[in-house]
Amino acid sequence: MEQRLEISFEDCPAADANRLVQALEDQIRETDSSIQLSLRKDRPDSQDFGSTLVLLFGTPVAVALARAVSTFLQRHSGATIRITRSGEVIASNLDSRDAARIAEAFAGKKSP
Repeated sequence: MEQRLEISFEDCPAADANRLVQALEDQIRETDSSIQLSLRKDRPDSQDFGSTLVLLFGTPVAVALARAVSTFLQRHSGATIRITRSGEVIASNLDSRDAARIAEAFAGKKSP
């Protein structure tokens, strides 16, 4: 079963979010090149590369993907992310201490 999730950075200026999205994309590609990634601009009239990362992946990849996001957050202390599916927030305000919640979000479970 393929999942579509979006990752965005909370409380982060657009320029910083763009830089973080690029770094996260690099980390995920390094972990598993089978994950389909694309960037989504929050404002279509903007010159930004995109401040939301859209992920398409199958269930077996969820653990590797969660590990990649956790590693990314450890390397970028202070960054917090929000994971959404179909506009519904699955998990928010995640940082490197939230490995279990990140894994739950990618496995398709909703965390409180």
